[in-house]
Amino acid sequence: MVIYFDLDDTLYRLYDPFYKAYQKVFHEDLDIYALWKQSRIYSNEIYPKYLNKLITKDELSIYRLKNAFKDFHQFITNQQALDFQKVYEDQQAHLTLSSTMKELFNYLKEKNISYGIITNGKEKTQMNKINSLFPIIDFPIIISEKVGYQKPQKEIFELIQGNDSYYVGDGYEIDMMGAYQAGVKTIWYNHQKQEKDTSFIDFVVYSDEELLEVVKKLNND
Repeated sequence: MVIYFDLDDTLYRLYDPFYKAYQKVFHEDLDIYALWKQSRIYSNEIYPKYLNKLITKDELSIYRLKNAFKDFHQFITNQQALDFQKVYEDQQAHLTLSSTMKELFNYLKEKNISYGIITNGKEKTQMNKINSLFPIIDFPIIISEKVGYQKPQKEIFELIQGNDSYYVGDGYEIDMMGAYQAGVKTIWYNHQKQEKDTSFIDFVVYSDEELLEVVKKLNND
C-alpha cells in the first residue's frame, strides 16, 4: 500500500495562517473565517491562470483578497492586499502538524508504509510549507510546477509509484475526481462537511483522528 497526501488544507489548515495574518494586518471587526472562505472561492477561480503564468503572484493576491473584502462591503487597497500576503506567507513558513497528524506519519514509518505528497502550486512556495511541517523529508514530493501537470489532471496522479495506492485530499473536484479518474483509490478529508455524491469515493473522514483510524484499518491493524 502507498498513500499520497494533498498539502494545503489537508496536512494543515489554510485558515490558521490566514487568521494570524489578519490579526497582524487588519483591524476591521469581520467574520474572519467567512472572509477566508470567500478568499478561497476567488483564489480557486483564478489560480489556474497563476499556475499557467498568465497572471503574477501579486495579481493573484490582490484579486482574491480585495474581492473577498468587497463581499463584506469593505474596501482595501492593492498595497494592503500585498502587505497581508507578505505576513500570510511568513505565517505559512511556521506551520506545524497536529499531534494526530504526527502520530499518523510516525505510524506510516513504523509500519513501513510508503507515502508522499502531491500538491498544486509553485515549487518554492510549496517546499517552504513542507519543510516547515516535516523536519526530515524522506518521501517523494510531486509539485505541479515541477512536473508540468496540475490537479485534477489525471496525469499528475499517474505519477504515484506502487500498487494499491490511495490519495488523501480535502478537495472534491480537484482531489477526489482527479485521483478517481487516474484509478487511484480515494480518501476524502471532508473537514468542511460538504454534501456531495460520495459513491465513487472509497472513504470519507472528517477529522485527523478518523483519518488515522482509516489508515490503520487499511493496514489491517
